[in-house]
Amino acid sequence: MATYKNQSLERGFQILEYLGDSTKGRAVSDVARATGLHRATAHRLLEVLCGMGYAYKGEDRRYWIGHNMHLFGFRSNMVARITHHAHPYLVALAHDVDETVNLGFLEGIQVFIADRVTTDRAHRSEVQIGTYFDAHATSLGKALLSVRPIYEVRASYKFTRLNAYTGKTITDVGALSRELAAIKKRGYSINDEEGSPGIRSVATPILNPHGRAACALAVTGPRARLNDSRIERIGMLLQNVASKIVTQIATQGTDI
Repeated sequence: MATYKNQSLERGFQILEYLGDSTKGRAVSDVARATGLHRATAHRLLEVLCGMGYAYKGEDRRYWIGHNMHLFGFRSNMVARITHHAHPYLVALAHDVDETVNLGFLEGIQVFIADRVTTDRAHRSEVQIGTYFDAHATSLGKALLSVRPIYEVRASYKFTRLNAYTGKTITDVGALSRELAAIKKRGYSINDEEGSPGIRSVATPILNPHGRAACALAVTGPRARLNDSRIERIGMLLQNVASKIVTQIATQGTDI
């Protein structure tokens, strides 16, 4: 039987195994010494892993196993569980605001739609469950990015261009960082025609007791109906619904 080797892949797993054995984080020099890699190579691979969410760098510049590594192999079960418990709340919210409600999860720097509820008046679009979007151009994505450490976000976009979809799309990492800081302070994100002309949305992350967010909840509609005052009211409503979803999941003896 043929055997295949991929040096970068092997090195990446070596690094993850080494990070996984630590309770105090690892410095770049530690990783280089333990794996036999040149310091520059170790640093480059660590930054790639951070960008993918499988490692993260603390303020002390030490590296740790990232959140995505803890979900590895369990993400589909987690998505199914959260979607199952959240769906009744999406239905109630959609009829309350009479707009489309989406539930989304972050994968790297993209967000995918895991559940979607519309009403007769809701804006018609081709968005379907399972659709992927660039996180920086959606309210769901920005809500989820806002609860990640900013150095993780910057690492994620270090080698990736922020695509422009309209004249309002954020295409600069610095501007995105400032927007995420404002979202974190406000508690909800706003997509002001950044993905599609004439369409606005507002979203809030669904935070677990540890302050992490696996998913976010959003209301989407035409600009004519989602004016600033209504977006503020919906933003507050979304935070309330998100809290109820977390409580409902907790009563089942599970976490998100």
